[in-house]
Amino acid sequence: MLNPVHLRTFISLAETHHFTETAKRLNMTQPGVSQHIKKLEEQLGTALLNRFGKSFELTQAGERLYRYGLEQVKTEARFVRSLASDNIHQGVCQIACSGSMAMRLYPELLKLQKQYAGLTIAVEAAPNPAIIQRVKNNQSDLGLTTQPVSDPDIESTRLGEDDLCLIVPRNQQIKPSWQDLMTIGFIDHPDGEHYASQLLAINFPDEFRGIEKVPKTGYINQLSQILLPVSEGLGFTVLPRSSVEAFPHTDRIEIVNLQRSVQEPVYLITKKYRPLAARYQLVKELLYSQWQ
Repeated sequence: MLNPVHLRTFISLAETHHFTETAKRLNMTQPGVSQHIKKLEEQLGTALLNRFGKSFELTQAGERLYRYGLEQVKTEARFVRSLASDNIHQGVCQIACSGSMAMRLYPELLKLQKQYAGLTIAVEAAPNPAIIQRVKNNQSDLGLTTQPVSDPDIESTRLGEDDLCLIVPRNQQIKPSWQDLMTIGFIDHPDGEHYASQLLAINFPDEFRGIEKVPKTGYINQLSQILLPVSEGLGFTVLPRSSVEAFPHTDRIEIVNLQRSVQEPVYLITKKYRPLAARYQLVKELLYSQWQ
């Protein structure tokens, strides 16, 4: 790696074309300027100046180094400006949440990106433990979990809750009985077993013996496709109500009216002592509005 102080001296010398003037500009001695140039030439293994008398011209290597140095100066200036200006309407927003939650949020986040062309939305669908780890590792700046996080590196704020729903195909006269559900089978998804265990255990306490005992007729991890096999009559599944409402073919599915409800809490998590960029204010406002 080139010494940035030596490179700055060389750039100044190339511009002034005079050792004494460069020394004055940089508040150095003339021998000091010569020493910096010598060290650069030794490091690069080539001459940077063609000296004749008290004058000199840049060699081809010197010309290339000068252009390289100017680019480095510009890059550094851009970097400093980027630190000074935290634009609320520009930058990448890294968010992690469950797949079912992404079904609800991603369309709204895309509306935000369309409104502000400088924003880029990046959503990672993952289970709760992976979401927490992504935030801790700075891979995602915001996370949405369905459990509180007791970790000294994480700040957790409860946004609200969402009803878990048992969804079955429409027009099949499916009754909310255990035998009916066992007959059509369970369509699983990345959060399916977690959701279904909660809802089935409380509404079918005499029959439910663990999610592993429930026959599965499908699995899908594609965010927007979770309800598709249900709409085709291939099984039932369990999702938060907001995710069901985001499905474009609600006329093909039905939410079963159960005796007891289960509300899934939603938590916003961030890494403690790592301030968020200004652009995340827009995202946080959107998230809060979804659970008010």
